[in-house]
Amino acid sequence: MKKLTLQKRFTDLLSRFTNDTMLISFLWKSIESKYTEKHRTYHNLKHLEELFSYFDDYKTHLEQSDIVAFSIFYHDIIYNIWKKDNEEKSADFALEVLNTLLPELNLEIIKEQIIATKTHESEHLDSQYLIDFDLAILGQSSEVYQQYSKLIRTEYKLVPNLLYKQGRKKVLQHFIDKPFIYKTDSFIEKFEQQAKKNLQNELNQI
Repeated sequence: MKKLTLQKRFTDLLSRFTNDTMLISFLWKSIESKYTEKHRTYHNLKHLEELFSYFDDYKTHLEQSDIVAFSIFYHDIIYNIWKKDNEEKSADFALEVLNTLLPELNLEIIKEQIIATKTHESEHLDSQYLIDFDLAILGQSSEVYQQYSKLIRTEYKLVPNLLYKQGRKKVLQHFIDKPFIYKTDSFIEKFEQQAKKNLQNELNQI
């Protein structure tokens, strides 16, 4: 099966909610513009593609796959390394542009899902899958993980080394100390052990 481009995927998704092709094009361009900002070396369009590869694999497990797709597209649309409210701002952005297209209940679900990618906690199955899609990179091979950690450091290149190391240690230890990084049985089985190993290896090298 031919892999969908992000633009085609977004267009197909929006077409289920509106016939306004100009609006769809405008909304896509805003996504493309945000995710191709120069400072993004990891949280970019490739990151979205990775999440959608897991989305495709687990789509049948999701209760509202279209809503999860919206959340994927918008979960990192605002990304500023100096701010701690990127997810909240991303959720606000999503609700603002989608408010004429989706019922209020769906908008609230999208907001909850995007915020869940910050807290890594949710009682809702779809949000748990989204959290796991977003954190799947942690459980990849050591080579892939090392490349990921380099890309994250590049995104934070303006942060002095000492400060970065202090912050990074906290993040790594936080995940290592969790009983489980992942929320769903499938991801725990597939990635948990490797993720803990990768995180510990990085921590040991800092």
